[in-house]
Amino acid sequence: MSSSPRPASPRRWPRWLTICGWSLMGVLGAALVVLIATLTFGAVHGTEFCPQTFERRSYSYYELPIIRIQVTGERHEDLTGATEVVLTSKNYVTAPASGRQDWHVLVGSRGSRLRRPGDAGLLMTYLDAKDSEDEHRWARWSEKHSEQAKVFWPAVQELAIHEKYLFIPDLFDLAKSISDAAQLKKELDRLVAEKVRSVGAAK
Repeated sequence: MSSSPRPASPRRWPRWLTICGWSLMGVLGAALVVLIATLTFGAVHGTEFCPQTFERRSYSYYELPIIRIQVTGERHEDLTGATEVVLTSKNYVTAPASGRQDWHVLVGSRGSRLRRPGDAGLLMTYLDAKDSEDEHRWARWSEKHSEQAKVFWPAVQELAIHEKYLFIPDLFDLAKSISDAAQLKKELDRLVAEKVRSVGAAK
């Protein structure tokens, strides 16, 4: 009497291969979680202003949440306004020979949190201001009052470089009230010295 053949046992994978498979799935799962978290909470973007060149631009990049390690390159788009173009083209403001550029945040966000608007926004309200004819008010003023503009805008630029934006409205008030370029320069120099140079000497 012949014996019936025994059923073949199911093929078993080597243990090391099973471990590697599960480890790979774990790594892929963790990477997916990090990717989703980065896309959801790691977006950083906003707008910023350079007082040395009077340029505005947007910025955006991604970083790892919590530890804030940047994982993508920073992208920029030029947002320079019409008033800034007039001021630089007429050399009312000039970039320093050193080529240094500081970028002051106007407004920005990190993940789901908005960043507090920077003081540089005070200057932007003047640069973007328009008159009743929809012309940029201070670009037109500069073209009509070139002698005053030559002494006015360097003073504005100096305060901006030193991040003394809170005092910039005082400069605009002087420009509105003083029509003589020499007298305007005298008052501007006094105010800038008071708000920047004297403060720096006290540190």
